[in-house]
Amino acid sequence: MDWSRTKSIFIIVFSILNIFLYTLYLESYTEAENFSVLTESAVDDRLAGDQITYPDDLETEPGEEPYISGTRKVFTKEDVPVEDTRVAVVDKYMLNVAFNEPIRIGDEQNKESLEAFLAANIYKGEDYVLWDVLEEENKAIFYQEIKGKTLYHSDSGKVTLLWNEEGEAVRYEQTIFTDLVENAQSKDVIPPKRAIETLYGKGTLQQNSEITSVVLGYSVYVSVSDDTRMFLPTWRIMVELEDGSTTDHFVNAIKDGVIEFNKPEEEGSQ
Repeated sequence: MDWSRTKSIFIIVFSILNIFLYTLYLESYTEAENFSVLTESAVDDRLAGDQITYPDDLETEPGEEPYISGTRKVFTKEDVPVEDTRVAVVDKYMLNVAFNEPIRIGDEQNKESLEAFLAANIYKGEDYVLWDVLEEENKAIFYQEIKGKTLYHSDSGKVTLLWNEEGEAVRYEQTIFTDLVENAQSKDVIPPKRAIETLYGKGTLQQNSEITSVVLGYSVYVSVSDDTRMFLPTWRIMVELEDGSTTDHFVNAIKDGVIEFNKPEEEGSQ
């Protein structure tokens, strides 16, 4: 037997087999790419058909963000920076403070004046951002910022401020997370467009609505211990409905999936 010739034949056969297998791989990869494009295009067509619009400047590659853990602060009366107050510590983790002499907030209760008031009169007040103003109740709600991003709907990182008819602050309640620690390994964040597609796939988005903004923040993910919580990167998607009202939706920015804050088990983990 001519082993040299046989060896050459084997080499040729294996080379042809490798080329064939590589060709199959390329065809499979191309089909997957085309399927992805078609799927995204199909979603775009359906959004357009339902007259659901979104901003043109959404990030396509938002990068990475870490999970973050924080500890609920145990308050003492010494944590109130303003004198002449009546202070109660509720269940260790909440300050309930009333001003003996009401303090002027500003000419009007807007974002700038309210956040400035917190920064000047409340423990670590600069760490909170205004969330909502309930004018009929003379009340404003603030949530804590975690590494410059809002911690959405957490009762353990929140300030509620109340004022009188003269625009003077009379009382506030406060909770806060401290000892914030980033996980060593960051995770890829899903693009905001994918978060929108997730909402649409769940039937959450109404026809004739406009997505006004998609903002990255955090939400409480899991209780590590009685005092410690882990925070998850979360997309907040703000939507203006056909009747002019607005609504918020939240999507897990790492693993995808809609977050519902009104579920009892999630409220209990805050």
